Amino acid sequence: MPLLDVYGRTHELDAKSVDTIAARLEARRGGAKYMAMLHEYLEAIDLASAQSILALGCGTGVEVREVLRRPDFQGRVTAIDISADLVERGKGLAEQESFASRIEWLVGDAQELRLSDGAFDLVLAHTLVSHVPDPKRVVQEAARVVRPGGTVVIFDGDYATMTFGVDREMDEKIISGVIANPRVMRAMPRLLCEVGLKLIDSRGWMLTEIGRAEFFLGSLQSFLILLPKAGVASPEEIQAFVDRQQRASEGGTFFAGYNFYAMIAQRPLQ
Repeated sequence: MPLLDVYGRTHELDAKSVDTIAARLEARRGGAKYMAMLHEYLEAIDLASAQSILALGCGTGVEVREVLRRPDFQGRVTAIDISADLVERGKGLAEQESFASRIEWLVGDAQELRLSDGAFDLVLAHTLVSHVPDPKRVVQEAARVVRPGGTVVIFDGDYATMTFGVDREMDEKIISGVIANPRVMRAMPRLLCEVGLKLIDSRGWMLTEIGRAEFFLGSLQSFLILLPKAGVASPEEIQAFVDRQQRASEGGTFFAGYNFYAMIAQRPLQ
């Protein structure tokens, strides 16, 4: 079955679609609730002991730049994404923030890394496994390239909980168009164990907006381009949905939300 998820096909998309995805990835940085989740799980990691970090599916590098801002991390990041266009955008943004010398950018598939065994102290997959054809393969590769005693962090949404109110049919269309694996985080404890990693910490959050929308307004605008591209709804249907959601926000009757999880695992020394 062809992959519908546009976020999993960024290397195949037209420029307008990639522009839309890049804008959405960067807009998340402006969401206080979203960034609080990122900062919380970074606080749970011993970044001071990490000299080398691999960021899988880095996109435009929002989480990479957040790691490099932290005073307790003095090392370097290798950032990899399947989209050459997103990598180029990430390079430019990193240069603007004077991080270029601390990042190596690579174009590649996180399901088949061309990197040495045990090469990194920490491997981070931030909102990646929900979009790939084979999430377990990503976790296997992360377990392979992290050093013994090193850390693997998986952060992603439980997108099966995503809702924009009472329209279940539209919720399901949205999920199918932008998420390949909406329940993958429910399987993550098992997947980590199967590849030889030990789960040592986990965090969970509910991101909701009730009454008025902020974070979700960016998602809604991206749907106008991405959902027709995925083939799950017509432009007219999506425009009508977005218009309804914007009116709900303006009128104080908006409702949207879904859950997120971070799981922190360690590769055993033996």
